[in-house]
Amino acid sequence: KRTRESASKVRTGCSTCKARRVKCDEAKPICRRCAMGNRSCVYNTVRATQSRNVITIYLPPAQTQPVFLSNYRGLDFFHHNLAAELDGKFDTKFWGKLVLQLSHSEPAIQHAVSAISIIYQDVESSLRHPTGYVNANLSAHQEWNTAVRSLSVRIQEHPNSHLVPLVCCLLFTCIELLRGNIQSTLFHVENGFNILAALRHKNDEISHPRPNIAPNERKAIEDHIVPVFLRLNVLCSLTGRLTPQMYSSTATQDSPQKDLTDSRRRLYEVSDTCLRFIGKATLKADAFQIDFDDLVEQVKLQTRLDAWRIQLDELLQRMQAASSPANQDALNILLVHFKVIYIWIRVCTTAGETAPDSYHGDFEELLHYAEQIAKPDTGLVPPPLSFDVQILGPLYYTALKCRHPTIRRRALEMLQSAPRREGLWNGHYAYVTAKRVIELEE
Repeated sequence: KRTRESASKVRTGCSTCKARRVKCDEAKPICRRCAMGNRSCVYNTVRATQSRNVITIYLPPAQTQPVFLSNYRGLDFFHHNLAAELDGKFDTKFWGKLVLQLSHSEPAIQHAVSAISIIYQDVESSLRHPTGYVNANLSAHQEWNTAVRSLSVRIQEHPNSHLVPLVCCLLFTCIELLRGNIQSTLFHVENGFNILAALRHKNDEISHPRPNIAPNERKAIEDHIVPVFLRLNVLCSLTGRLTPQMYSSTATQDSPQKDLTDSRRRLYEVSDTCLRFIGKATLKADAFQIDFDDLVEQVKLQTRLDAWRIQLDELLQRMQAASSPANQDALNILLVHFKVIYIWIRVCTTAGETAPDSYHGDFEELLHYAEQIAKPDTGLVPPPLSFDVQILGPLYYTALKCRHPTIRRRALEMLQSAPRREGLWNGHYAYVTAKRVIELEE
């Protein structure tokens, strides 16, 4: 009599493999057998929850749809190659946790993530071309259209749920950023701001009944969605497209900074206010219409910016005392951003090109921080694409506005070797433009 070696049975496979009586490899969100056979893959058994860092959110029941092989590959590529890169140097949880969690249950997000993965790989392969821009191929276009249709159905079924539409809005923004479509990018960003502004307006109205939104969903929006829109708002301000303001309370601004992520959020809030003022003041300065009120507002903004820098120093001291030093790349990104706003807010009320001449030391400091990020001497190649603005904008401003020959040429050299794409910034175009301006001026 032949016997089979006894082994413990695995009871955690998907229900489809159980019904077919085949071994399941338990891959998530869809096992390999179901993916290859284009079958619906459902896991009924809930494993014991391990202690780990997760985001708790409320999700209305979503219709179960099969995840096809191409879509699975897109999710897998996003998980292993893109999520951490898009989150960057800061301890953010939007791409690596929130988007990935929602992609397992929300068809609209599944297909949008798959479209991003396809377009990203196309952009990577196209970076040999100076512009680095590509149009979405057929597969990406199909995934994108499916995402839009799925989102439309979801909004109709759950009109009071705003988390998934806001996440999709950011995913669509990312798609347009990768494709280099400026107007479409700003369109999606503005739509997201309008949704957020409507939500906050409802929350602020005392006479209005409490909006039908789950507390966990509201917390996820404030903690993970609003900060991303704050960073995108810089792009809107630089293009003259003003969006509703999304700032913390004054009490929060005056409290100690919690970590570098909190520090970045506060810096972007101050920067947004500064950029709005700079846009108006520059026009008035060119027309010689700067008045006393403008100068008072300028001093107030300088004071707020300086206060942020003092709070950052205090945070760094606390982190050092706790034997938890800051991530140096993240810190340098903050300091580059701080320095360019520090110079810009101080010269925006003066007509002419000589005002930045008083800030050569600050321009040198900016380049020092940028060099630490780019690491030209280490041979390490920085990521070619970034969802957030890091050093391209500040380097471009330095090359254009700093008239010290050595400093501006250092900025130009760094611009040539900097990441090819940061948000709407195209490194090649920035380099060519700055180089031509220097040639004309000198």
